[in-house]
Amino acid sequence: MTTCSIRLRRDSATTGSFEWALLDAGGTVREAGLSSLGPPPFAGPCRLVIASELVLLDRVAASAAQQRGLSSALRFLAEDSAIPEPEQLHVVAAPAPAGDALCLAVIDRQWLERTLGNLARAGLVAVSACPECLLPELQPRAWTVVWNGDDSFARTGPIEGFALDSAGPGEPPVTLRLALENARGAAATPARIVVRAAPGIAPPDHARWSAQLGVAVIAGQEWRWAQAQARPGVELLQGEFAPRALERGWTRGLRRPVILAGMLVLLATFGIATDWAVKAGERRALLREMEAVYRASFGENAVVVDPALQMSRALASLRQQAGQAVAGDFLVLLGSVADRLLDPQRQQIDSIAFANGTLTVSLRPQDPAQPGALLEELRAKAAIRGLDIRLEQAASAGKPSLLLFAAPVQAR
Repeated sequence: MTTCSIRLRRDSATTGSFEWALLDAGGTVREAGLSSLGPPPFAGPCRLVIASELVLLDRVAASAAQQRGLSSALRFLAEDSAIPEPEQLHVVAAPAPAGDALCLAVIDRQWLERTLGNLARAGLVAVSACPECLLPELQPRAWTVVWNGDDSFARTGPIEGFALDSAGPGEPPVTLRLALENARGAAATPARIVVRAAPGIAPPDHARWSAQLGVAVIAGQEWRWAQAQARPGVELLQGEFAPRALERGWTRGLRRPVILAGMLVLLATFGIATDWAVKAGERRALLREMEAVYRASFGENAVVVDPALQMSRALASLRQQAGQAVAGDFLVLLGSVADRLLDPQRQQIDSIAFANGTLTVSLRPQDPAQPGALLEELRAKAAIRGLDIRLEQAASAGKPSLLLFAAPVQAR
């Protein structure tokens, strides 16, 4: 999985320029460069690294009970450490390792709001943000100094660090001197300081620094911000800046299939609706044609309710008037029933009746003990095209019998 990291400086909010890096699952940088927001070289979720000069890290004493109720007053706790008004600050907190204090990270609220807005408009979704000064690894009883010109900083603890001021040639920064003096007063002086120089930046004179600071200063590995593996314990995107539209990995993976499935459903629905509309139009056209044929045959003043049924009945009536047999005639019905259902070797006919286009035949099995078998046999053969066949059990002269009713389907 490829992740994107962006390093932001103070001028990023106005110029839109930033450093970026694409890393693979193992943390190896695949691509890197300097770009701007118009347009960026990529789009999607990204992690932000905020230059140390933009984030002030501080520690305030607070018991565990006090820490639980201070979330709404964090900006006022940082008031003594920051110059702007509390309303202009965005402050997040993390418990200090000792447990009796809070570590605060303070950043300009307007700068952060403007930067996140610019990123969002460019298609970049910030999912996390951390101070750069908390990225370098800490060795036991050691401080780490990243030497990067105006962007130099020091990390002195798990959630402690600060930006370094510019010093004269060969001189250690004043802020580093003051931090060491405070550490000596608190009996927390580091055993050594590890200096990591950024690419293209000449490292300081380690021996001179050691002599002036009174602490061993040694050279460390070259500093590359994008390759920092450790994630600091301070997350700047909290509260009002927390990612609200952040999707889980499986949801993001399902977005495209869901969109495609929705489009297929929409297309299928549109196709079915179109086919239904075409067939409905064809049906209306056929009914109009049938009505026209009926009126042409029986006069313009003929009342048309069901053209197909009326035409069928009219045709049957004309055939009867012409002496032709139709489906509802006695002989036609009897012939159809006799050919398919009547068998003198298995059945005995008691009576035959015909009324209102319905033929009624009373039957008895030759074997009086098998009326049920005869009923099942006739039902299995009763599917005759164009006829409606019904079978009922009855009794004739005290003996079980069957009534067979046959009528044309159109006569119902």
